[in-house]
Amino acid sequence: MVRKQTPMEGRFLNHIEKTDSCWLWTGAINKKNGYGYFGLGTRADGTDAAHKVAYQMWNGDIPEGHQVRHKCKNRHCVNPEHLESGTARENALDRHRDGTMYQTHLVAEQVLEIRRRKGENLRLLGEEFGVGKSGIWLIQNGYTWKHI
Repeated sequence: MVRKQTPMEGRFLNHIEKTDSCWLWTGAINKKNGYGYFGLGTRADGTDAAHKVAYQMWNGDIPEGHQVRHKCKNRHCVNPEHLESGTARENALDRHRDGTMYQTHLVAEQVLEIRRRKGENLRLLGEEFGVGKSGIWLIQNGYTWKHI
């Protein structure tokens, strides 16, 4: 028997572009942290991060004290197979391992743009992307965002 899709699921799926691996969120993106967000229904219901909604929709409740982590390192991905729960410490270790600890609000496209513009004024690039000039230098020289 096929499970019946809920109206919320239908709305959610309208904001996904499926690639060979990731399901990319095409809905609203939070400009401060780069994560997608989704309206939960009425204005009173508010919004939540799209990857958290996806996890809960297809994997169940997020365990107490856990966060939803991206196995694929793509904060726009909402593929439930790429999402797992973990502690805040595990999430921080992921960011440290991936070199994204200090520029967590950036997304892959911004990192590639910063690298493409190597040689431009670090301070001005930093102001544009909301990162200190040392953060720009670390990105451009491959010390952070190593997985991109």
